[in-house]
Amino acid sequence: MNILSITGILPIPGVLTHNDFVFHIYKIYRDKYTEDSVEIIRTTQYKTNIKKIIRSQTDLDKLKKKYEWDIFGFRVTIFPFYSMRRLRNTNALSSFSAYFLNRKRLQKIISGFRPDLIHAQYIFPDGCVAYMLNKRYNIPYVITTHGELFFFKHFLARKIGLKVLRSASYVIPINYSSYLYFTKAGIKPIRYLPLGFNKSFVLEPKPVTKGPVNIITVAELIRLKKIDKVIEALTKLPKSSYRYTIIGRGPEKSRLTALVQNLGLSDTVTFVDFVPHDQIASELHKYDIFIMPSYPETFGRVYFEAMAMGIPIICAKNTGIYGFFKEGEEGLSVNHRNTNDIAEKLNYLISNPDERARIGKAGKKLVENYTWETIIEEIHQIYTKVVNIKSRENE
Repeated sequence: MNILSITGILPIPGVLTHNDFVFHIYKIYRDKYTEDSVEIIRTTQYKTNIKKIIRSQTDLDKLKKKYEWDIFGFRVTIFPFYSMRRLRNTNALSSFSAYFLNRKRLQKIISGFRPDLIHAQYIFPDGCVAYMLNKRYNIPYVITTHGELFFFKHFLARKIGLKVLRSASYVIPINYSSYLYFTKAGIKPIRYLPLGFNKSFVLEPKPVTKGPVNIITVAELIRLKKIDKVIEALTKLPKSSYRYTIIGRGPEKSRLTALVQNLGLSDTVTFVDFVPHDQIASELHKYDIFIMPSYPETFGRVYFEAMAMGIPIICAKNTGIYGFFKEGEEGLSVNHRNTNDIAEKLNYLISNPDERARIGKAGKKLVENYTWETIIEEIHQIYTKVVNIKSRENE
């Protein structure tokens, strides 16, 4: 089986930084299903930022107009396209430029690689390219959707998005709110399938101990993670009841550090810049509560990583994994703007160690089978089902 993956989120080592989940998935996939082949299209927008254009700091400038790459043994082809992300309806239409501007490259890929199936990693523009390839070459496609519901608040973007989804052979939301929305819209077949996590995180829960409760956030330090709200909420709790650690780097570091100092929390809040990836599981296991009221949040793999070792989690309502777990049974959620709500939920877990252990244990049971290996097996099953149906239709 030849799989053509289309994604706008893909790092180019030494050139562009991005979430590496696509490479991670297909490295494991390739090792497990050795008879299958994968090629990748990396959609890359023409920037509209005038300063970056003048200074030659756009992604395409960084790529030095090199359109074909070999990365980890995968052939990656760059597809430039026009995007106006803030203008949702216009952006939905301009997403098709990823197809029309790259037709020669597409013909080369289709004739050389001969894909049996296309996997679009996002609706815009990846799904739009897959939709056009399906119409032109009759190749079936599946779509993984992320936190893209903001497009569906706009008439034309919603109309195009639903058309692309309804033409797909399978839709795979990783965001639970998206799964509910698309199910209600009649999209099928559909399967909620979050991003996986390394099985090293599946550990026995840390025993409940006396003394201050250890709270942790692991995140890039950017505004949408709402770490400032957690820090402000801590002022409403007794200092002797907790210790809070923030692991991560980012542009918000200096502001958050100043906030901690101004609120007089320097003796209870600690910042850690970096923990090596192979040590994250053992480090996370030292803590009693995980909190990240990030809004908006596509998924938040770190929630599952914490839950897999029996740590109760607190997330933001109406985003990310919200709705996936039973409230108060397998996890807790808060209004991401309300520091009183955040403080109340933290205090509940701090003051009730038995409840903390119970919720952690239930959350662990809920997610511990969502390892990368399990997720990739399900992806392969979906691929096989789609290709087999297409083969029967062509007989």
